[in-house]
Order: sequence, then C-alpha cells, then structure tokens
Amino acid sequence: MRLFTRSLVPFTMGAVALAMLSACGGGSSDATTAPVGTSSPPVVTSPPPVVAPTHLTGTAAVGAPITQGTLRVLDATGAVVAHDVAINADGTYDAGALTGTGPWRIEACGYTGANYGCIYSVAQAAGTANVTPLTTAMITLATGQTPDTLMADGANAPSTTALNAAQTQLQTGLAGTLTDAGVAANLDFTTGTLAAGTRSGYDRVLDAVNVTTGSDAGAFVQVTPRLGDGNLYLTTGSTTGTITSAAGASALPLGGLETLFTKMSAAVASSSACSDPNSGLSTLVASDARMNMGGGGLQGGTQVSAGLCQFFGQGDGGSGAIWGSKLVSPALGHCDLTGTDPVCAVSFALQGTDGSVDNVGDGMGVVYRGGRWQFYGDLLPIAINANAAVQRGVRVDDPTTPIQYARALQFDIARTDGVACAVVKSRDDAHSTVAIYKVYSPDGERMSLWTADGVSNTASIDPAVGALRGSDDTWMPVPTGTAGDDLIRTFYRAGRTVDVAIYSDAACTTAAVVDGKSSFGVDVAGMPPVDSALAGLPWGALTADTVTALENLALDAGATGSFAATWTFADGVTGFEQNTLCTAGSCEDGSVVRIGDSRVRPGVLTNTTALHAGGALAAGDFKMFILGGRDATGMNIESSFFSCTATPAGQMCGQGQAPIGGTPTQGGDGGNGGTSNQGGETGGACNTAGVNSTCGNSGTAPTTTTASATRKRSH
Repeated sequence: MRLFTRSLVPFTMGAVALAMLSACGGGSSDATTAPVGTSSPPVVTSPPPVVAPTHLTGTAAVGAPITQGTLRVLDATGAVVAHDVAINADGTYDAGALTGTGPWRIEACGYTGANYGCIYSVAQAAGTANVTPLTTAMITLATGQTPDTLMADGANAPSTTALNAAQTQLQTGLAGTLTDAGVAANLDFTTGTLAAGTRSGYDRVLDAVNVTTGSDAGAFVQVTPRLGDGNLYLTTGSTTGTITSAAGASALPLGGLETLFTKMSAAVASSSACSDPNSGLSTLVASDARMNMGGGGLQGGTQVSAGLCQFFGQGDGGSGAIWGSKLVSPALGHCDLTGTDPVCAVSFALQGTDGSVDNVGDGMGVVYRGGRWQFYGDLLPIAINANAAVQRGVRVDDPTTPIQYARALQFDIARTDGVACAVVKSRDDAHSTVAIYKVYSPDGERMSLWTADGVSNTASIDPAVGALRGSDDTWMPVPTGTAGDDLIRTFYRAGRTVDVAIYSDAACTTAAVVDGKSSFGVDVAGMPPVDSALAGLPWGALTADTVTALENLALDAGATGSFAATWTFADGVTGFEQNTLCTAGSCEDGSVVRIGDSRVRPGVLTNTTALHAGGALAAGDFKMFILGGRDATGMNIESSFFSCTATPAGQMCGQGQAPIGGTPTQGGDGGNGGTSNQGGETGGACNTAGVNSTCGNSGTAPTTTTASATRKRSH
C-alpha cells in the first residue's frame, strides 16, 4: 500500500475579502463597493493546474511483488535511461525523471518465489508503467517475438496500435478472469491501478492465471488458470482454447496469504518465537498438515511445526541455524476448490539474512479453514514433482566440435508401499500416455522410468513391453526433432498439468488407492522449447581469458586451488545461481569428480570457485565447468563448457565422435545405470536446498546430452 499526500491548494483572496480590506483601510468609497443590504457576487476559484508527471513510476509484480528486483529502462534509440533501479518490497518503483526519446522499454528482474526471471513493459510517456506477466504478453503478441528481444541492441518498441491490439486480444481471452477479480473488462494492464501483494483487483488477476511465453514457428503466449480450468494459446491475432473460473473462485480471500507468510516469518525469527504456543508455527500450521523431511514423513500440525522448527534450528543438512530468515511472498499455484476447504499450491522460498534466496520445498500448499489460511505442507499424499530441463554442451577448446543440446522431463514419483506402477498422462483430448514408471527396487526412494529395452533412453508407453534401467531413474529424455516437438506442443496447447494414475500391479491394470485417490494432478514446472528454439536460450558464453584458464587448469592429487570464471549474456541478465567444476561426466553432488561448487547470485557475471582435486588433473584432461540454475518458470537450465585438449578435434569431451545433428556413439562415464550410448548420470548444479531435498540422485541422462546430464530439482 502506498500513502499519497493530499495536494495543498494555495489560499487566495476573493472579492469580498478585498472589499473588507478596502473598507477598513480608510480608502474612499466608490460605485464598485456593494451597497449595504445587498449580497456580493459568488466567488469563483479555479482548480490548480494539473502538473504532468515527469518521473516513470509503477509496480512490478506477478501477483506477489518481485523480491530483490531491479529495473532497467531504455529509450527508443537504445540509450540507457535508468538501470539498477531498486524495486521496493511492495513492488513499486520510481525510475526517476524520464529522459530521451519515447517509447521507453522496461525490464524488471527479480525473484518469483525461488525462481529468478525478468518481465517487460513499454511506456509511452512519463507516469505509470506497470511491469507484469500481462504487459510481457502484450509485447510478445505485439511484436511476434519473445519479450527478451525487446531489450536487445537495435530492437524497437512495438507501436501503440500493435500494443493496443495485443491488450484487446488478452482482455477478450481473460474476460471471465477480469470479471471474477472485480475489475473492468478494459483494464489497462500498463497504466491500471496495481497494488502488489494485496491479492485484489489487478493483482488478483495476476494471481488467477499463469502467463508464460515461448517460441514455436513464432512467439506465443500460454495462459493457464490457477483458479479454474482450461488453457489459452495465443499468437499474434489468434487465440486457441478457453479458460473458466472454478465455482467460488471470486470469493476466495487470497489477501490472507500475505498475513500467513508474514506471521510465519515472525515465527522463525528465533527458537523461542518458533515454539511460542501463542504465536509460533504450531498456531499457523493446519492440524492435518503433512511433510516429508529428510526421508521421514511427518503427520499432523504438531509434528510438522516441530519439524520445521528443528529445520530452522539446524539448517539444511545441519549446516547451521537459519533463524531470522524471511519467507518470500508466496507465488500462487493451482487451487483446488472442490473440497470442503480450499487448498492452494504456493511457493516456499526463504530469503536468508545475507539476502540469498533458496527454495525449501516444492509441492507445498496452504488450506483456507476457519476463516484463515494455514500452512498445509505437502499437497499430495505421495511425493510427486514434475519439471522440465534443458542443457547445452560446448567444447570451448575446439570450435569444430558440434554443440550438443538436450531436453528432458522429470517425473519424480516417490516409491510408495502398495504402488507398483504409475502412468503419466497429458490432458490433451486423447489423454495420451507420456511415460510409465515402475519400482526397480523395494529399497529405492523413487520409481524408475519404464524404457523400451532397459538400455536406451526411449520411454515405453506399453506397460507389457519394456524394462527398467536402474534405481531412481526419473528423467525422461525428450526426443530430438519432430517427435519431441510434438510432445512439447501437446503441453503448450493442452496445458502443463499431467495426471498421474497409480496401480498396485506392475501390469498397470489394478488401481491403487492412497488417501482415497487413485490419480493426482501435477503441474509441470517449465517446459522445454521446440528444437529450433534451443539455440536461442540464454546459455551464456565464457570470456576468452576464462576459456584459457579452463584449458590450462591442472592440479596434483589432493591439491587445492581455485578457478576464476567470467561469462557474458546477450542482455546482461541471468538467473544462474551455481558454478560447478567436474573432472568427469558422472558429477553427482558429493562425488570425488566434483572438485568445485559455489553459489552465485543472479546477475553476477564473475565468480571464483574453490577447488579440491581427488586425483591428479592434467591440463589436457576432461574438465567441465557448469553454469546451472532455473528460469522464471522453474525449468532447470544447465550450460556446460568442456575442455579436453588431449581429445581429438571434432569429438566431444568424454564421448565418441558426434556427427552433425547426431547422437554421440559412446558415453564417457556411463554413471548410475549409464550405458555405452548414454551420456552418463546426472551431473550439473544440484544446488537447491530443501527441507525434503533428494538432490543428486536422479538417474540417467538424456541420450543427446553431453557427458553430464541435466541436474535434478530439489524437493
């Protein structure tokens, strides 16, 4: 909320006052003086002139305010008008006096929950210019390009006519959502009133829908409802699909979410605050809460609140107390309004006392009960998480070696007694099977992907034909070319929610029942692009000095050292949050080949990582430097830079000769369940801390990956 000071209207003297002064001052009386007994004419005062705004101001929000946000403004010529403008905790900003030539292009970057990303807007003049996913969508539809290109060198802002047409297209598709939020059907997404975190008005619209952009033979916008059902797929001038609001959506009091998270932050200020019987976590956690922490299941509000207090007192993995951390304003996920008490998915991220932002659990939820929101913990009785991942591998010491790309989907389904099979289906018209998972070992933590032959990365969708490769094999590689693109397009056009049906037998014929249900809806975090768009992702590039340092890096067995790296991005912004250096493709967290690992903050473009070599490392040996993180949608991105000067030119480090556009013929390390035609097990930057983290144990890599596979997401 922002308080506005009332304008002061200068006091001016009217005709009556002047007449009184004339009479009292001894001046002569003349015909202009009103006779006694007559009334003076009414005094007419003009309103003060309207002063045109000179500053560019507004709100940057996604429903929740952006955390640790900064803003950048370019004018029509590309000149930087403002940069590194701090976005306030309530989402408001003031970019200062607007200079240069309009229209002005705006980029706001920061955290949404634990995911870092940027949103965009265009201002035609000084005054209000909100920056939201909807203004970002307007730019996409107005230009036919992904919104990040707006800030590129030589780019131009779309015309007012194109922006207005894009806004009208969005308003039409969101008509029901706008009505439910109580705002006008013609709400101006750029200049309309927006109070981030209030969860009302325009802010409620942002809560009610998830808006993403992508590229597939041109840019598109996808809208999925959080308070209803359906899917919108929009390209310039064309809208496919519909969205509907759930019964009772308009009455759901979302504003109380901020109250809950504020109270939870206060409760984790100290040990005594956490356990306080009047205001501690036990007063904020639902009586039927549940949470998987450290491999153990906690049931009920008493256990969950005590477990959370213990977590804050010890830190992730016993790293030290984290009292005083603040729960980041929650990003809303999908809400289920079909039961007695509404239940909503929310992000669960912490901002540490040092300013760092970390995810502390996926699949978390809240329940509205007894007139207030309460923390519910794990939404599902079985831990099921789904996310997307992309990876690029570049051999920096040899530009003739083809760059390799990989895409994957991960369905992390906890092994549960009584469940022998899980079938993952999309929500297209055919309800198509995407993947099947079965139990590899009764001692495994997760179910494993059912593959065509137990060797390759090809998923089998026939429960009677196939085999398992290994334990905890959760990644499902997305095929290259048309087959993979068709799968991705299914999620673009039918929504990013999958249904996971569980069965008690390996033949997948007899439904299993857990907590009264045999099927669970799960949202997929992020979605890989089509093949043609992979190269355009913000992979980054190492500077020449960093490439030379990687080529020359050598360490004796048991020696310590450091590696200083600098990298660049097309627009200078990255959500990468970890650097990792490995001496083999099987680069799991804690493995001897992972010789260095360090955290970086988004936007940082240089970092030094401490190293400790397990074995001797020669300059010509395999080395892999990784930039890892998530994008704004939660998709894992891993950019891997390889050096192996002792390996013949044209051959990827750790792999056999890779034909242009083809698949490596041998697989380097192989890893956990890896085979001769795989790229080794999951490596990369498995960095996200979590109260129920299972990082670093995620199975085999996609076929077309580099020697390291995409990292596993924490849970």
